[in-house]
Amino acid sequence: MQAISTLADVTKIKKIDGNQPNISGVVGTEGTESAQGAKIPFKSFFEDAIQDVISTDQQVNVDAQMLATGQSDNLHQYSIDIAKAQLSIDLLVEMRNKALDSYSEIMRMSV
Repeated sequence: MQAISTLADVTKIKKIDGNQPNISGVVGTEGTESAQGAKIPFKSFFEDAIQDVISTDQQVNVDAQMLATGQSDNLHQYSIDIAKAQLSIDLLVEMRNKALDSYSEIMRMSV
């Protein structure tokens, strides 16, 4: 599960500051606030997915260490945690793919 631990670097990406458009008057933005301190639910889905990947990876690492040192003989829980970690990665990748597809579709629209 070495590949999972590199996903923790995703949380280190800095927010791009600058001229952000004020979307408070745009149709379909009922779940958003003004650009100052905006809390966009769409963004929170990605943050939650990234945090879930990180936490499941940490749990798998703890379980693997406990099994390797003989502190636990709970192999089925380790298998369950591996499956959870894989599902959380799959969910994050699919969310990213859908977001990129949506962005590409929007860019192809003519105004």
